[in-house]
Amino acid sequence: MRLGKTTLVHFASNVVVSATGFVATFAIAYLLGPAGLGEYAVATALGFFWLAIPAGAVGTAIRKRLSEGDDQAAFFTTGLALNVIVGLVLAGAVYLAGLALPRVLAPGGNEFVQVLSTYNAPMAVLVFGTYAYRTVTSGLQGQKRVGTSGVLKAAERIGRTVAQVAVLALGYGVTALIVGHALTLVLAGVLGFALMGIRLRVPDRRHVESVAAYARYAWMGALRSQTFSWMDTIVLSLFVGAALIGVYEAAWGMASLLAAISGSIQRTLFPEVSELSTDAAYDRVKHFLDEGLVFAGVFVIPGLFGAAVVGPRVLAFYSPEFSRGATVLVLLVLAYWFDVYASQFLSVVNAIDHPDVAYRVNGWFIMTNLVLNVALIWAVGWYGAAVATAVSSLLRLGLGYRGLSALIGRPSIPLKEIGLEVVAAAGMAVLVLGAKPFALQGRLGTLQLVGLGAVTYVALLLVISGRIRQKTRSVLPVAPL
Repeated sequence: MRLGKTTLVHFASNVVVSATGFVATFAIAYLLGPAGLGEYAVATALGFFWLAIPAGAVGTAIRKRLSEGDDQAAFFTTGLALNVIVGLVLAGAVYLAGLALPRVLAPGGNEFVQVLSTYNAPMAVLVFGTYAYRTVTSGLQGQKRVGTSGVLKAAERIGRTVAQVAVLALGYGVTALIVGHALTLVLAGVLGFALMGIRLRVPDRRHVESVAAYARYAWMGALRSQTFSWMDTIVLSLFVGAALIGVYEAAWGMASLLAAISGSIQRTLFPEVSELSTDAAYDRVKHFLDEGLVFAGVFVIPGLFGAAVVGPRVLAFYSPEFSRGATVLVLLVLAYWFDVYASQFLSVVNAIDHPDVAYRVNGWFIMTNLVLNVALIWAVGWYGAAVATAVSSLLRLGLGYRGLSALIGRPSIPLKEIGLEVVAAAGMAVLVLGAKPFALQGRLGTLQLVGLGAVTYVALLLVISGRIRQKTRSVLPVAPL
């Protein structure tokens, strides 16, 4: 029950993050159009992709070592020092690259060159802010304060959205958006460090070697995460204009909302499984994984059906020109469906201290994703990016399951509950499809259909699944009637 409530707190924070993120995306899309949103997305992708990989790798090592319970101050100090040094170096590299590129390449050649040469200074600040923020959130999660890290994430997102909407209302553009993003990350990092309540301590060689040894494999997981989130955007920036990238990012943002619960489960279970792994208590590990898999796709599954039924209307909520991304939206939600289960498997692999296995699985994902992105975008256009993400995510799911099975034995998969989630989602889709002709036009009608679908799905699922109904009662402050 404690883990369920921790997950609920983190998920509630993610709901706040998602809602405020939608407000920010809506404001950018409405005031700057698809092209402005596309430029901001490319700038963010460049700041978060290769450049944030060391931050993710060291952050994973911090989370793992702190969760083991020994010498937390020394391990955190090691990770913090590594990330500060690397963050400063890469921030400087971004700034200098932006100055050098126009001398080597034509600035108008593609969006990649255009964005890096135009926004190099704010992007440098964004890189450093990312390192500060990720270091602190990893430390909080390693202390088993997953709920606190979720609240910090929500506070950062709210602050960022307020700042970005304010600068847009005052008539500023993409530069101000990036600066607002960067500064809120820095401030959140400072606040998170204060919340940790940990005193820095000079580490010895053992601590440095331990963090470095884990990060040596964890960087591939960090690269995988960045690849899943940003590879398609980076490759698209080489082939298509900012307007199409903006539509694609709007669809991606919609799809990512549905995976919030999976991330909360993963963050909650990691330190618990890590602690259990020190005693090789794999039966308990399998139990926790089974519980996590029940809820990992609880929103992605109805999201897939919903995207197929009302996808064009949902994207048109931004503005009518975004509706052409409806097919992309369906493909990206499908990719997230595969990814939420694959991420649960590989999170357990990392938690039981086998980052080498996750390293190999994520390596296959990255290679497949890169090759397919380039080949399919070149062959069929921007739809190829979504297909590449879905196919590589399915491969990662299969390899992740096989890798975990080799380590702890075949895990239990709650196929019955997943099947019931599909049944409830199908029932919801039929009802929403029948209600479409009677819905109001415009955004209000879209909200009516989405609300009807959400209520229908939750009601059907609670009726037909006793296990989900019981788990829902156990984590809510007041049990449902």
